[in-house]
Amino acid sequence: MLTVSRADVKRKLRITSNEYDAEIDALIGEMLPAVRYAIEPNSLNSNDPDLLATLRLGALEIIAGEMCATFYRELGAWTGFRLGWLQVAPPALRDPADPSGLKAQGYARLKPFLKRDAQLLFVYRQREEETP
Repeated sequence: MLTVSRADVKRKLRITSNEYDAEIDALIGEMLPAVRYAIEPNSLNSNDPDLLATLRLGALEIIAGEMCATFYRELGAWTGFRLGWLQVAPPALRDPADPSGLKAQGYARLKPFLKRDAQLLFVYRQREEETP
């Protein structure tokens, strides 16, 4: 059985408070069944502990990456301030769908074990403008 715990998500994201527990639990409840469904049943039912650990880590990375993306999209995450000589700028612009890269990393880890037509992650890429 593929499981991801709240404690694992909090450890991966270095969250020490209980402020986001309900949100993490809801995210696990929403995402884990979809991840589980996308994986080949033969892989899920394997007795190989290393394979099961790999699947669990991939699922954890995808869920932790989505939680990180919600933090990144939070109101105020893009604001900076100046106080005298001290200036704090907003973080560098990243992909709001996967700012940490954890979702893509988890997807890459699970890719060999996914059903043929499973799509867990839509990769967003900006087209590079051609320079003359």
